[in-house]
Amino acid sequence: MCLLEMNIGEMAKIDAMNVSGDVRQRLISFGMIRSANICVKNFGWFKSTVQVMIDRTTIALRKEEAAQIMVHKI
Repeated sequence: MCLLEMNIGEMAKIDAMNVSGDVRQRLISFGMIRSANICVKNFGWFKSTVQVMIDRTTIALRKEEAAQIMVHKI
């Protein structure tokens, strides 16, 4: 499932990031790597953005980016 299919407060592990280039490097710099724990904190209007926490780092992703991140619940 992708990040957009999760509910607020759910924890998951990252399986894959289907993004490339600068976006991929930006996400990796925030600690978003395969097998990292991720928690959905909040959604913007119409899920246009998603706020996630990776370890102790909170970041916001655009809908298009979040749709490319595959996770499984833990």
